Order: sequence, then C-alpha cells, then structure tokens
Amino acid sequence: MMARISAVLVLAYAAMLCVVGAAGIVSAHWELTQLFHLPLDQQMPEVRATFLNQYRFLKAIELAAGIACLASRQAILEGGLAGTLFLILVASGVVARSIAWIVDGTPAPVFLVFLALELLVFVVTLLHLRTRPAHG
Repeated sequence: MMARISAVLVLAYAAMLCVVGAAGIVSAHWELTQLFHLPLDQQMPEVRATFLNQYRFLKAIELAAGIACLASRQAILEGGLAGTLFLILVASGVVARSIAWIVDGTPAPVFLVFLALELLVFVVTLLHLRTRPAHG
C-alpha cells in the first residue's frame, strides 16, 4: 500500500514541477503581476528584464527537475541514488519554504498548503524507501 501511495505522490510531484515550471516560463509576466501582485511595470526596464530573465530561468530548472523525476520515477521508487536525490529535491523545497516562512513572514494560505503537500511527499517517499528490502 505504501508503495502505491508513494508512486502516486512521486508522479504527482513530478507532474506539478513540469506544469508549474512550463507555465512560469511562458507566462512569467502575467504570473508575477496577477498571482503575486508584483508591480513589474513600475520597475526600470533593465530591472524588470533581469528579474523576468532570472524568474524564467528558475522556472526552467523547475521544469527540468520535473522531467528528471518523471524519467527516473521507477528508479526513485527503487531507492538508491535516484531515491536519495529525489528526497533531497523535495526536502530542499520544504526547507526553503520553512525558512521563508520564519524569516519573511506568513505566505498566502495556498503556499502553506504546498508546504504541507511537499512534506507529505517527502515523508511518504522516505517511509516507502526505508521499508524496501535491501538489495545486494
């Protein structure tokens, strides 16, 4: 049962990274102004261009991480290096969101939901990998 739940969560997490990453690349300006309410048009053109450039780059990394997770899904669920790297990826996001919450203040409720879901993915995948029989 834990294996099935973990498989669904790994797939969902990977798909989420792909969708959110790709959407952010294509609609960076809209996303930042409409979802995050950042006044990009009030910034100097070079500041706006640099910020959008970096934002699209980070979204591309998010997309690439999702693609890597999809391509490595079976290896992730089998453990080993792929499983460890997946746990590091998810834990990094959880830690970053937690630090931001502590240092920067409480984010919008949806981002607390993301934090909880990402923590769930981490815990369930960790438990699944710890209960797998040792190979070799």
